[in-house]
Amino acid sequence: MSAPQNKEVVKTEKKMELTTTYDVAKPAEAVKMAVVLKNIVVSQNLYTHIQGRNYAHVEGWMLAGMLTGINVIVDEPKDISKAGEIKYSASATLYQGDKIVGKGFAVCSNKESKKVKFDEYAILSMAQTRAIGKAYRNKIGFIMKLAGFQGTPAEEMKKVGDEPNSETIIESGDTQEIKKGQVIGPDGNPTWVCSKTGDPITEAEYAYSVKVFGKALSREAQKTAKKK
Repeated sequence: MSAPQNKEVVKTEKKMELTTTYDVAKPAEAVKMAVVLKNIVVSQNLYTHIQGRNYAHVEGWMLAGMLTGINVIVDEPKDISKAGEIKYSASATLYQGDKIVGKGFAVCSNKESKKVKFDEYAILSMAQTRAIGKAYRNKIGFIMKLAGFQGTPAEEMKKVGDEPNSETIIESGDTQEIKKGQVIGPDGNPTWVCSKTGDPITEAEYAYSVKVFGKALSREAQKTAKKK
């Protein structure tokens, strides 16, 4: 009997994820959105794991923007190449309705490590991608932190080489440890949240509810939940 119930929960959550716009100025809604965002980014593999930390791809940041009603438009990139170097700059503008709410700027060059053989279109494309990530980071970076990811888009990370398992230079100075199941709470500290309400819960509540119900639930939510 539990399998059909779980499927119904998944259907309900998917419907909510696709239709709900969150007001991140309200802490409770920001936490709820972070739970939804994390579930989608993880399930769709829209992140990269680097030296023990998770960095969301630009698609994950665009998803976060969609959930807040913020869209992005990339302005016309600029060719700033010079002799022996292909280099482009790009800017991205964030809109909420007709209102401009943010901006991001970025550059990309074939002088960067292992990009010397990149075609011009690839340099141009990466500049635009970085600008999109930067714009969203400037505006809603705290949401990605709430979801348990680093506040730096994966495309901004500087790698020594482009091959798998190459050494990575971490640009973010954040070294805060996050335990299993935690996200960054509104106070900037790691916490656990109820998967039903988005409210913070204790480690004991998290451990018990996951063991008994298969998901993180507050004591109140546990009262109405059915055991596995």
